[in-house]
Amino acid sequence: MDRQTINRYIQNYIREVERSIQEPILNRDLGKMPLDEAKAFFLLLPMLNNEEWTTELNISAIAVGAVHAAFDMHDRVDILDATSKEQQLMVLSGDHFSGIHYRLLSSLPDFKLITSMSEMIGHINETKTNLLMEGSDGTEELIDSMISIESGCIVEFQRRYGFTRYSTIVETALGLIWFFRKLTKEPAIEQVWSGNRIKTADIEAAISVLTSRLQKQLSEAGFLTPFLKQEIHRFATPLLGRPI
Repeated sequence: MDRQTINRYIQNYIREVERSIQEPILNRDLGKMPLDEAKAFFLLLPMLNNEEWTTELNISAIAVGAVHAAFDMHDRVDILDATSKEQQLMVLSGDHFSGIHYRLLSSLPDFKLITSMSEMIGHINETKTNLLMEGSDGTEELIDSMISIESGCIVEFQRRYGFTRYSTIVETALGLIWFFRKLTKEPAIEQVWSGNRIKTADIEAAISVLTSRLQKQLSEAGFLTPFLKQEIHRFATPLLGRPI
């Protein structure tokens, strides 16, 4: 599989998620909801590595994409002033995407997946709230919190469908991507986390820890094709070797 094929799978998946959450009024007032290509890549990683990918799996994967869209939309809401029409629409659209997620999952004969995903969503929301309000106690706690927030739903999806051998790589890579984005003050990240007491030193330490962890995990991942290992490294470490 080459990069062009991988990109085609990612874009096809994103279009499927966009169709599932499409709401003309929200699109008109808020614009198109951008979906995270990195999360799409790591969600689809088993399929890209030639694992069997059924219709049920695909529906569940789209549902996870709707969850991520809901998280991202809620993150765009200004927690200090959510009174404007736009802010209220963002809250409603996030709830709308969450409802789509449950509708998609309810179409599958798998009540345990609905339950486990609901529990994970609750855990992610609690972890994010605690980190925003109280901060973290050191680098390791910060890493654990951000890994949970960024990869929790994808890892739960993988656990449910027997793809757990991918999970540690997914956790490390998505955590690393977040810390790179925070270090470079990416606007979507800063909108949520700019007022949080996350120290630059802790971010840099987390990048160092996770980069070493990912290199070790990839070296031991004999089940992954060499090209996918390269792509994982490309997604997860976009700034290594470049001036920041």
